[in-house]
Amino acid sequence: MVNYSEWFTSNQKGKIQINSIAIYRDLSPEVVKQLDNNLSVSEIIDWIRQRTIQAFKSQYSRRPTDGALNNSVGRWNEFIATTLFSEIALDISQNNKICVTIFSLPNSKIANEDTEKAYSKFLTLFNPEEWRGGKKLSTIAPFKHKIFLPSPDYIIAVINDRQISVVVRSLLEKQIRQPDSLEIYSFLQGKLNVEEVKAVISLKTSNRPDRRYQPLFEAAMIKAMIYVLQQNWKYYMVASELTSADRTIFSTAIAPHGIAIEQDYQLVDGTYLYNRKLDLVSLVESAIHE
Repeated sequence: MVNYSEWFTSNQKGKIQINSIAIYRDLSPEVVKQLDNNLSVSEIIDWIRQRTIQAFKSQYSRRPTDGALNNSVGRWNEFIATTLFSEIALDISQNNKICVTIFSLPNSKIANEDTEKAYSKFLTLFNPEEWRGGKKLSTIAPFKHKIFLPSPDYIIAVINDRQISVVVRSLLEKQIRQPDSLEIYSFLQGKLNVEEVKAVISLKTSNRPDRRYQPLFEAAMIKAMIYVLQQNWKYYMVASELTSADRTIFSTAIAPHGIAIEQDYQLVDGTYLYNRKLDLVSLVESAIHE
Protein backbone atom coordinates (compact mmCIF):
# COMPACT_ATOMS: atom_id res chain seq x y z
CA MET A 1 0.00 0.00 0.00
CA VAL A 2 1.32 3.44 -0.93
CA ASN A 3 2.41 5.62 2.00
CA TYR A 4 1.80 9.15 0.76
CA SER A 5 3.31 10.63 3.94
CA GLU A 6 6.79 9.83 2.57
CA TRP A 7 6.12 11.53 -0.76
CA PHE A 8 6.42 15.07 0.61
CA THR A 9 8.55 16.79 3.24
CA SER A 10 8.04 20.20 4.83
CA ASN A 11 11.18 22.15 5.75
CA GLN A 12 11.57 24.75 8.51
CA LYS A 13 10.47 27.53 6.18
CA GLY A 14 7.26 25.72 5.35
CA LYS A 15 8.33 24.84 1.81
CA ILE A 16 7.08 21.46 0.62
CA GLN A 17 9.64 19.23 -1.06
CA ILE A 18 8.65 16.43 -3.45
CA ASN A 19 10.51 13.22 -2.60
CA SER A 20 10.93 11.88 -6.12
CA ILE A 21 12.79 8.76 -4.97
CA ALA A 22 10.05 7.66 -2.55
CA ILE A 23 7.38 8.28 -5.19
CA TYR A 24 9.16 6.24 -7.83
CA ARG A 25 9.85 3.35 -5.47
CA ASP A 26 6.20 3.18 -4.44
CA LEU A 27 5.01 3.29 -8.04
CA SER A 28 7.78 1.17 -9.58
CA PRO A 29 5.74 -2.09 -9.77
CA GLU A 30 3.17 -0.29 -11.92
CA VAL A 31 5.92 1.50 -13.89
CA VAL A 32 7.52 -1.85 -14.76
CA LYS A 33 4.15 -3.17 -15.96
CA GLN A 34 3.64 -0.08 -18.13
CA LEU A 35 7.12 -0.44 -19.63
CA ASP A 36 6.43 -4.11 -20.38
CA ASN A 37 3.21 -3.00 -22.11
CA ASN A 38 5.33 -0.70 -24.32
CA LEU A 39 3.99 2.59 -22.98
CA SER A 40 6.27 5.47 -23.85
CA VAL A 41 8.51 7.13 -21.27
CA SER A 42 6.63 10.41 -21.71
CA GLU A 43 3.30 8.66 -21.04
CA ILE A 44 4.64 7.03 -17.89
CA ILE A 45 6.15 10.27 -16.58
CA ASP A 46 2.84 12.05 -17.19
CA TRP A 47 1.12 9.31 -15.18
CA ILE A 48 3.59 9.65 -12.28
CA ARG A 49 3.21 13.43 -12.45
CA GLN A 50 -0.57 13.20 -12.20
CA ARG A 51 -0.39 10.76 -9.29
CA THR A 52 1.94 13.17 -7.52
CA ILE A 53 -0.33 16.17 -8.13
CA GLN A 54 -3.35 14.24 -6.84
CA ALA A 55 -1.52 13.15 -3.69
CA PHE A 56 -0.20 16.68 -3.07
CA LYS A 57 -3.67 18.18 -3.43
CA SER A 58 -5.17 15.63 -1.05
CA GLN A 59 -2.61 16.54 1.61
CA TYR A 60 -2.21 20.30 1.14
CA SER A 61 -5.34 21.33 -0.77
CA ARG A 62 -3.27 22.97 -3.48
CA ARG A 63 -1.18 22.11 -6.50
CA PRO A 64 2.62 21.70 -6.25
CA THR A 65 4.74 24.30 -8.02
CA ASP A 66 5.83 23.65 -11.60
CA GLY A 67 9.46 24.08 -10.54
CA ALA A 68 9.26 21.28 -7.97
CA LEU A 69 7.48 19.03 -10.44
CA ASN A 70 10.00 19.71 -13.21
CA ASN A 71 12.91 18.82 -10.93
CA SER A 72 11.20 15.53 -10.09
CA VAL A 73 10.45 14.81 -13.73
CA GLY A 74 14.17 14.91 -14.50
CA ARG A 75 14.85 12.33 -11.77
CA TRP A 76 11.97 10.09 -12.91
CA ASN A 77 13.33 10.19 -16.43
CA GLU A 78 16.68 8.92 -15.12
CA PHE A 79 15.02 6.26 -12.98
CA ILE A 80 12.99 4.94 -15.91
CA ALA A 81 16.15 4.79 -18.05
CA THR A 82 17.89 2.82 -15.28
CA THR A 83 14.96 0.42 -15.05
CA LEU A 84 15.02 -0.06 -18.83
CA PHE A 85 18.79 -0.57 -18.96
CA SER A 86 18.56 -3.11 -16.12
CA GLU A 87 15.87 -5.10 -17.92
CA ILE A 88 17.81 -5.00 -21.19
CA ALA A 89 21.00 -6.19 -19.47
CA LEU A 90 19.17 -9.14 -17.92
CA ASP A 91 17.45 -10.02 -21.22
CA ILE A 92 20.68 -9.95 -23.24
CA SER A 93 22.55 -11.87 -20.54
CA GLN A 94 19.97 -14.64 -20.60
CA ASN A 95 19.80 -14.84 -24.39
CA ASN A 96 23.58 -14.80 -24.89
CA LYS A 97 24.67 -16.70 -21.77
CA ILE A 98 26.91 -13.87 -20.60
CA CYS A 99 26.68 -11.38 -17.74
CA VAL A 100 25.95 -7.87 -18.97
CA THR A 101 25.54 -5.17 -16.34
CA ILE A 102 24.59 -1.51 -16.62
CA PHE A 103 24.86 0.72 -13.58
CA SER A 104 25.28 4.27 -12.28
CA LEU A 105 28.20 5.78 -10.40
CA PRO A 106 28.21 8.21 -7.46
CA ASN A 107 29.42 11.74 -8.10
CA SER A 108 33.17 12.19 -8.18
CA LYS A 109 34.32 14.31 -5.25
CA ILE A 110 37.63 15.30 -3.73
CA ALA A 111 37.23 13.67 -0.33
CA ASN A 112 40.76 13.77 1.05
CA GLU A 113 44.37 14.66 0.32
CA ASP A 114 45.43 11.11 -0.55
CA THR A 115 47.00 11.56 -3.99
CA GLU A 116 47.43 7.81 -4.42
CA LYS A 117 43.69 7.35 -4.82
CA ALA A 118 41.93 8.19 -8.05
CA TYR A 119 39.55 11.13 -7.89
CA SER A 120 37.37 9.71 -10.64
CA LYS A 121 34.76 7.16 -9.53
CA PHE A 122 35.11 5.63 -12.98
CA LEU A 123 38.75 4.78 -12.32
CA THR A 124 37.97 3.29 -8.90
CA LEU A 125 36.10 0.47 -10.64
CA PHE A 126 39.29 -1.23 -11.77
CA ASN A 127 41.17 -3.99 -10.02
CA PRO A 128 44.29 -2.60 -8.26
CA GLU A 129 46.36 -5.19 -10.12
CA GLU A 130 45.55 -3.39 -13.37
CA TRP A 131 47.53 -0.33 -12.21
CA ARG A 132 50.80 -2.15 -11.54
CA GLY A 133 53.88 -2.23 -13.74
CA GLY A 134 53.32 -3.81 -17.15
CA LYS A 135 49.54 -4.03 -16.67
CA LYS A 136 46.99 -2.22 -18.83
CA LEU A 137 46.44 0.83 -16.63
CA SER A 138 50.10 1.27 -15.68
CA THR A 139 50.54 3.83 -18.48
CA ILE A 140 48.26 6.34 -16.72
CA ALA A 141 49.02 5.21 -13.15
CA PRO A 142 51.53 8.04 -12.43
CA PHE A 143 48.83 10.69 -12.88
CA LYS A 144 45.58 8.87 -12.09
CA HIS A 145 45.01 11.31 -9.19
CA LYS A 146 45.14 14.19 -11.71
CA ILE A 147 42.41 12.82 -13.96
CA PHE A 148 39.33 14.89 -13.17
CA LEU A 149 36.03 14.16 -14.89
CA PRO A 150 32.38 13.92 -13.84
CA SER A 151 31.04 10.48 -13.07
CA PRO A 152 29.47 8.99 -16.22
CA ASP A 153 25.74 8.40 -15.95
CA TYR A 154 26.08 4.70 -16.79
CA ILE A 155 28.72 2.07 -17.39
CA ILE A 156 28.12 -1.01 -19.54
CA ALA A 157 30.30 -3.98 -18.61
CA VAL A 158 30.45 -7.69 -19.35
CA ILE A 159 31.52 -9.63 -16.26
CA ASN A 160 33.77 -12.64 -16.79
CA ASP A 161 33.98 -13.97 -13.21
CA ARG A 162 31.11 -16.42 -12.57
CA GLN A 163 30.92 -15.79 -8.82
CA ILE A 164 30.71 -12.04 -9.37
CA SER A 165 28.13 -12.58 -12.12
CA VAL A 166 25.70 -14.30 -9.77
CA VAL A 167 25.69 -11.33 -7.40
CA VAL A 168 25.48 -8.80 -10.24
CA ARG A 169 22.39 -10.46 -11.71
CA SER A 170 20.69 -10.33 -8.33
CA LEU A 171 21.56 -6.64 -7.94
CA LEU A 172 20.26 -5.87 -11.43
CA GLU A 173 16.90 -7.39 -10.53
CA LYS A 174 16.81 -5.15 -7.45
CA GLN A 175 17.90 -2.11 -9.48
CA ILE A 176 14.81 -2.44 -11.71
CA ARG A 177 12.61 -1.33 -8.82
CA GLN A 178 15.18 0.72 -6.93
CA PRO A 179 16.99 2.61 -9.71
CA ASP A 180 18.53 5.10 -7.29
CA SER A 181 20.60 2.29 -5.75
CA LEU A 182 24.38 2.36 -6.17
CA GLU A 183 24.85 -1.20 -4.95
CA ILE A 184 26.25 -2.52 -8.23
CA TYR A 185 28.94 0.17 -8.24
CA SER A 186 29.76 -0.52 -4.58
CA PHE A 187 30.01 -4.24 -5.24
CA LEU A 188 32.14 -3.92 -8.39
CA GLN A 189 34.46 -1.22 -7.06
CA GLY A 190 38.04 -2.46 -7.42
CA LYS A 191 36.95 -5.69 -9.14
CA LEU A 192 36.72 -4.91 -12.87
CA ASN A 193 39.37 -5.73 -15.42
CA VAL A 194 39.93 -3.14 -18.14
CA GLU A 195 38.51 -5.27 -20.96
CA GLU A 196 35.27 -5.92 -19.05
CA VAL A 197 34.21 -2.29 -19.52
CA LYS A 198 32.44 -1.89 -22.85
CA ALA A 199 30.86 1.57 -22.90
CA VAL A 200 30.10 4.81 -21.10
CA ILE A 201 26.72 6.52 -21.42
CA SER A 202 25.71 10.14 -20.91
CA LEU A 203 21.96 10.51 -20.27
CA LYS A 204 20.13 13.84 -20.43
CA THR A 205 16.44 14.67 -20.54
CA SER A 206 17.47 17.36 -23.03
CA ASN A 207 20.70 19.16 -23.86
CA ARG A 208 20.22 22.83 -23.05
CA PRO A 209 22.41 25.05 -25.25
CA ASP A 210 24.35 26.36 -22.25
CA ARG A 211 25.05 22.81 -21.06
CA ARG A 212 25.44 20.99 -24.35
CA TYR A 213 29.22 20.97 -24.15
CA GLN A 214 29.50 19.70 -20.56
CA PRO A 215 29.20 15.98 -21.41
CA LEU A 216 31.69 16.51 -24.24
CA PHE A 217 34.42 17.18 -21.65
CA GLU A 218 33.62 13.85 -20.04
CA ALA A 219 33.69 12.21 -23.47
CA ALA A 220 37.05 13.85 -24.26
CA MET A 221 38.66 12.47 -21.10
CA ILE A 222 37.29 8.99 -21.71
CA LYS A 223 38.40 9.03 -25.34
CA ALA A 224 41.90 10.18 -24.40
CA MET A 225 42.20 7.22 -22.03
CA ILE A 226 40.84 4.88 -24.71
CA TYR A 227 43.57 6.06 -27.10
CA VAL A 228 46.42 5.75 -24.62
CA LEU A 229 45.26 2.41 -23.20
CA GLN A 230 44.35 1.01 -26.64
CA GLN A 231 40.89 -0.06 -25.49
CA ASN A 232 37.62 -0.36 -27.40
CA TRP A 233 35.34 1.42 -24.92
CA LYS A 234 32.46 3.28 -26.56
CA TYR A 235 30.92 6.62 -25.58
CA TYR A 236 27.19 7.14 -26.20
CA MET A 237 24.87 10.12 -25.82
CA VAL A 238 21.24 9.41 -24.86
CA ALA A 239 18.40 11.93 -24.50
CA SER A 240 14.62 11.98 -24.59
CA GLU A 241 14.87 15.19 -26.64
CA LEU A 242 17.45 15.84 -29.37
CA THR A 243 17.65 18.96 -31.50
CA SER A 244 19.27 19.10 -34.93
CA ALA A 245 22.16 20.99 -33.28
CA ASP A 246 22.62 18.16 -30.78
CA ARG A 247 22.77 15.57 -33.54
CA THR A 248 25.19 17.64 -35.61
CA ILE A 249 27.59 18.26 -32.75
CA PHE A 250 27.51 14.75 -31.32
CA SER A 251 27.90 13.08 -34.71
CA THR A 252 30.75 15.23 -36.03
CA ALA A 253 32.78 16.44 -33.02
CA ILE A 254 36.44 15.43 -33.06
CA ALA A 255 38.16 14.21 -29.90
CA PRO A 256 40.62 16.90 -28.69
CA HIS A 257 43.57 14.52 -28.71
CA GLY A 258 42.78 13.87 -32.39
CA ILE A 259 43.65 17.49 -33.14
CA ALA A 260 47.00 17.10 -31.35
CA ILE A 261 47.96 14.00 -33.35
CA GLU A 262 46.28 15.26 -36.54
CA GLN A 263 43.84 12.37 -36.83
CA ASP A 264 40.04 12.55 -37.02
CA TYR A 265 39.04 10.57 -33.92
CA GLN A 266 35.30 10.65 -33.41
CA LEU A 267 34.30 11.90 -29.96
CA VAL A 268 30.84 10.28 -29.66
CA ASP A 269 30.23 6.76 -30.96
CA GLY A 270 26.46 7.00 -31.11
CA THR A 271 23.55 9.31 -30.26
CA TYR A 272 20.25 7.77 -29.22
CA LEU A 273 16.81 9.27 -28.76
CA TYR A 274 14.88 7.09 -26.34
CA ASN A 275 11.22 6.89 -25.55
CA ARG A 276 10.72 3.13 -25.27
CA LYS A 277 12.71 0.08 -24.23
CA LEU A 278 13.43 -0.93 -27.82
CA ASP A 279 15.19 2.40 -28.43
CA LEU A 280 18.00 1.38 -26.06
CA VAL A 281 18.39 -2.29 -27.01
CA SER A 282 20.48 -1.49 -30.10
CA LEU A 283 22.79 0.71 -28.00
CA VAL A 284 23.56 -2.10 -25.55
CA GLU A 285 23.98 -4.68 -28.31
CA SER A 286 26.33 -2.34 -30.17
CA ALA A 287 28.41 -1.83 -27.03
CA ILE A 288 28.94 -5.50 -26.24
CA HIS A 289 29.28 -6.96 -29.74
CA GLU A 290 31.61 -4.48 -31.45
